[in-house]
Amino acid sequence: MYRTRVGNVEIVSLFDVYFGFDPHRVWPTAGDRLEAYRDRLEPNGDIGMDCLCFLLRADGRTILVDTGLGPESGGVLLDELREAGVRPDEVDEVIFTHLHGDHTGWNMDRATGQPLFTRARYLVPEGDWDDQTSRQLPSSSFSRDIAPLQWMKRMELVGDGHPLSPSLTTVHTPGHTPGHLSIDVQSGGERAFILGDVFLTTIDVEEDDWSGMFDSDMAQASATRKTILDRLEADHALVAGAHLRAPGIGRIVRVDGRRVWQGVTV
Repeated sequence: MYRTRVGNVEIVSLFDVYFGFDPHRVWPTAGDRLEAYRDRLEPNGDIGMDCLCFLLRADGRTILVDTGLGPESGGVLLDELREAGVRPDEVDEVIFTHLHGDHTGWNMDRATGQPLFTRARYLVPEGDWDDQTSRQLPSSSFSRDIAPLQWMKRMELVGDGHPLSPSLTTVHTPGHTPGHLSIDVQSGGERAFILGDVFLTTIDVEEDDWSGMFDSDMAQASATRKTILDRLEADHALVAGAHLRAPGIGRIVRVDGRRVWQGVTV
């Protein structure tokens, strides 16, 4: 758990779970170029990723961005929320950057079948909802974690430019999924972006054209990544990414003419 502020907005990074992947599967087009990043891999050769959620306290609202992978994975999101001093029934809104299962896993109380965040409105990216509901067989996590929210009348579809509060606005950042959303935070002359999965690791910052196995549209994901990275660098905005190593917060800077990730000092 890590706290920071952007103007009057508090951003709290919340860890849920860790996972590792074969980097050649994550970036199937990288080939031998991965050797330059050997020092960023785990001892077993995996690329390590954390599963992070972000709590925003802004304009009198308590908003949770994503709900992690869930209890079946040994996730600790609820413990992190408790450490942050927030009960599930104090969350006003839950917004999903996208509908992959590692971002929706704590939605429902497995014991009762009811929403875990009992008072919250769940805000669902419209493009991802349309994508899942158009399939003959939606993903198992969608059927378990998202679809029940509709008949319970607890969800709302949102898209680009949706105002979560006077300080928080959604930005459509497609490619990883069709409806992927990021959150633009502006307060007191300062700026931050909650990116979701626009990029997954620090390597993506430097190799923004590498196609990723998790992206539904690799070309669109790369184009979005380049556009957003240019914007983040120009604005010197604070950045929060869902799969960077905890706390997953930092900035995009230039070192020796090369764009790199500069994480906060914990």
